[in-house]
Amino acid sequence: MSGWLTSLGPAGTAFALLLLGHILGDFAFQTDDLARNKHRLRPLLTHVGIVLVVHLVAFLPLLTAQSALIVLLIGVVHLPIDAVSARLRTHRGSSPHLFFADQLAHLLVILAGWMLLEPTAWTAAPVVTALGGADGLSWAEATTGAVYLAAFVFAHDGGNAIVRGVLPEQGPESDHEDDLEAGSLIGSLERWLILFLGVAGLWGSVGLVVAAKSVARFEELKQRPFAEYFLVGTLTSVLVAIALVGLVSILV
Repeated sequence: MSGWLTSLGPAGTAFALLLLGHILGDFAFQTDDLARNKHRLRPLLTHVGIVLVVHLVAFLPLLTAQSALIVLLIGVVHLPIDAVSARLRTHRGSSPHLFFADQLAHLLVILAGWMLLEPTAWTAAPVVTALGGADGLSWAEATTGAVYLAAFVFAHDGGNAIVRGVLPEQGPESDHEDDLEAGSLIGSLERWLILFLGVAGLWGSVGLVVAAKSVARFEELKQRPFAEYFLVGTLTSVLVAIALVGLVSILV
């Protein structure tokens, strides 16, 4: 663990809360229906409104008049980014490249907003004052908790989005809707386990997780189309989890 964010004190907590607000708003509180229809104005405005509210709630512990304005600006800029992404997705289809470009744009906006905040805007928040002031709070623990929560939420929703983007649209014939839902749930559990084991430094146990998943699908793996589909999905899922472990290790 490098402890980059935790070493920044209140500033690190502020960035972690902004990141958490984005992950919750853009993934956990975005329905499949909204995600599919963001090329239309009403679903797009609904999504942006949800993102803005979630951002404000997530940042509530450090919320002041100045920081609320920054959060509002982040929410407003969310609209054109998603509008362009939705339009491109409509014409070109979904792809991992578009997904990562969209998330990178949001991350840069969050980073810019965070850098615009004055340090006193974090420590002068009413919640901080009510709890005894900045000196009496454990900023490292707050930052760590926000980063972990964001990572586990992204492992589920963001991980599923990435895996679906990498897999071919037409999977094996045996993949009915119920099978796909079960596969998404299994993939999320797989990423959560790997994320937990990786953060704990138990990398030797990660292989057991993948092996157990393979054993459960042993008979189906005898079919070449399913085996290729399974391998691509599993490797992508594992790579997402490992990348999250690396990112968490850098941040906290």
